[in-house]
Amino acid sequence: MSLSRRALLSAAALALPGQALAAWPFGIGRRAAQTPADGRANYAGPPLRQQFGDWQFDEIRAAVSSRLQPVIRDSLEDRFFEDLAASTGVETATAAVAEPGGAVWTQTWTRTPGAPPARFAWGELVQSYRATALLQMVEAGDLALDATIDRWAPELPNARWITLEDVLAGTSGLPDADLSAAAALPPVFAPGAMWGVSRANPALLSQIIAAIDQTTLAESLGRRIAGRRDLGETEFEAEGVSASALDVVRYWRDLMGDRLHGAKITGRRFYRLYPMGEGGTHHGLGVMATDLAAADAWAQDTWLGYSSASGMVAYSMATRATVAVALTGDGSPEALARGLLSQLRRI
Repeated sequence: MSLSRRALLSAAALALPGQALAAWPFGIGRRAAQTPADGRANYAGPPLRQQFGDWQFDEIRAAVSSRLQPVIRDSLEDRFFEDLAASTGVETATAAVAEPGGAVWTQTWTRTPGAPPARFAWGELVQSYRATALLQMVEAGDLALDATIDRWAPELPNARWITLEDVLAGTSGLPDADLSAAAALPPVFAPGAMWGVSRANPALLSQIIAAIDQTTLAESLGRRIAGRRDLGETEFEAEGVSASALDVVRYWRDLMGDRLHGAKITGRRFYRLYPMGEGGTHHGLGVMATDLAAADAWAQDTWLGYSSASGMVAYSMATRATVAVALTGDGSPEALARGLLSQLRRI
């Protein structure tokens, strides 16, 4: 291209309105474009958690690679029942613990006479399964984490600036409302500025997964996760998951062992971890990292998992074990899990 022709094109580009300039095919507009004040923002929340090293993921991968073999653990049994006896508000509970060598213990308990349920509802833990399905699509090239959501929900506030990664991580700034109500409300904060809870985030992800797979969310999760890993004791509903504790442990070991997606995606899920308030818990892409010492100086452990009011699952970096606990009634799944892991240290 001659100098005069290049100068002519540059002059023509500068004469274009801003919207056309941003789409200029020679890149002039893209280099000069500025994010408007009401678009994205730099992260301004509490400090992010330090990233995990490759060597730590190598250790995790080794700990969850062995085949599971059911065992009897009297010490875990005794601790489980002792803690439940002290938690008078718990009605039913289930738990499973998988050791790094592959030994796995599981037990279910009910306060009332009769057989306990075979499957428990795991509450918001379904958000981890949902994120896993969407990240499988990212790995396959069907989606991109930096794609903005205006393709699927242009009516949402800041839709042209919110990325899929924002929605997965909880940094979208969308109001804490369902999708139809969120569309009529102002954003809580600029995309990327901080972490916050929003019911619109999982609802939007469910719509995207169903649209890509051309089926219901439950059928998509069933095929992509339960069917792929032969989790026969796992069932997905419209916006929930019911499963045995053993199946939830198997799911989490498969996730951390790169059997549901590749190692690059596994690491990406824990790459940027946003504080979720006090207590040492940080949120990634459908995962949580909890530094137990933040709440208890004697608890020198970090959990990589996901928690809800009714159920939790985690890989313990101190014991290299995977634990899952769910309950009904008034109680703490995390407290039961801590009791089991502390007993595991004595085995």
